[in-house]
Amino acid sequence: MAVLPASLEILEKADVPPAQARAMVQAIEIEIAGAKETLATRQDVLLVKQDVVILRQEMAQLRIELRHEMQDSASGLRQEMGELRHALELRLASMVTQRQLYGTVFGAILGQMTLLLGIAYFFVTHLQH
Repeated sequence: MAVLPASLEILEKADVPPAQARAMVQAIEIEIAGAKETLATRQDVLLVKQDVVILRQEMAQLRIELRHEMQDSASGLRQEMGELRHALELRLASMVTQRQLYGTVFGAILGQMTLLLGIAYFFVTHLQH
């Protein structure tokens, strides 16, 4: 690693012995070289920014897809609810019709019993004479 002459000159003007100045400059250069591996460069920052832009685009696309899926699900649920409502209305109408039918049958049976009892009463009262 090359020792920068300007750094050595500054240290020597500050009355630092040349051997010590050279060691200090080399230590600083080693630290700077090591920092290049751990510090982000402008290129690294630009790459990260590009990655963030791509991620945002992907998230926006996923958001759109999710909205479409939710709308499709809601549409399907509405259709199913409509079908269930229709089936329930049919079942209710069937139950009302059955109740009316049972009421009509009960009325007919009651009418027939009344007629038969009336005939029986007629015969009982008129056959005894």
